[in-house]
Amino acid sequence: MNVAVEFSTLLVPPNKRVARWTEAAFDRFVESAFEVLDEDGFIATMRNRELAQLSLTRIDSAGHSRKRVTRSQHQVARAAEDFVLVSIQLEGGCRVVQGNREAILAPGQFAIYDSTRPYELILEEDYQQAVLRVPRAALLSRLGDADLTALAVAAEALPARMLNQMVRCACDSNAPLSSAQSLDVADGVMSVLTSGLRGLQGEPDVTSGAGARQIARVKSHVAENLGDPQLTVGRIALFLGLSVSYLHKIFRSEGTTLERWIWEMRLAACQRALRDPRWSARTISDIAFSFGFSDAAHFSRSFHRRFAITPRAWRQADDAPGSSRPSVSDDAR
Repeated sequence: MNVAVEFSTLLVPPNKRVARWTEAAFDRFVESAFEVLDEDGFIATMRNRELAQLSLTRIDSAGHSRKRVTRSQHQVARAAEDFVLVSIQLEGGCRVVQGNREAILAPGQFAIYDSTRPYELILEEDYQQAVLRVPRAALLSRLGDADLTALAVAAEALPARMLNQMVRCACDSNAPLSSAQSLDVADGVMSVLTSGLRGLQGEPDVTSGAGARQIARVKSHVAENLGDPQLTVGRIALFLGLSVSYLHKIFRSEGTTLERWIWEMRLAACQRALRDPRWSARTISDIAFSFGFSDAAHFSRSFHRRFAITPRAWRQADDAPGSSRPSVSDDAR
């Protein structure tokens, strides 16, 4: 179960609030320095929720006049963490500075910053903010190595509006989540997050190295989920944080469509399994269903159309050297 957990400086003596807040921030995010202009008036609350590999924290802060959070090169060098942090502004404003960029966040906007490099956050007056901690590898697997730090995603962009609502609901609710539900919610948050960030970079040129990496990601995802009969272009696009139109562009450059490529992969997998001794106890229908087909008759017709032989005849054909076998295209192996 994953229920939101709260920390508040109201439970701490005024002269210890900054120190305790700094410790709490270290536990939830990464090591950083923390300064406020009015320590005695500093009232703030963290409401934290774990969502699978993600950590989500809502911060409500008041009475400090000005707050500054910095992560130095020294802190980076001695850290083992490798996270990307996402500031989602709910109320008030925030300046996110990293490298030679500065994003000024108004309510509804969000930006990312990399914990493996120094950064600075400046927050004026009272504010409410959600901070999402994401393993950097998880974000790179969806977006590639594009540097999108300290770039604001517009509040009116649909992904920003969706992310804003999702984090509010996740942090404000006390409803428990099972492990499976937590994974589902985390996947949804990641999909919306990457969709918003992709709007900053545009989609990679299909002829570029980034485009080739996206093709490899799509093919790897298809291979891992070949047995899912609900594997569609739309679901692949949502999982990988790509648009459907971009997926179609990728596979036009491959000389085929994604639907056709999935179909070829499934038929090729069934063709191999029908001659594999490890599958000898399974019926032809079982094999077809194991690789994503949902109708045995449709599978048989498709197999015959592709290989000019029925699945049963292929399975029973003479396997001696020199026997004639239909070949599978290199792209479907």
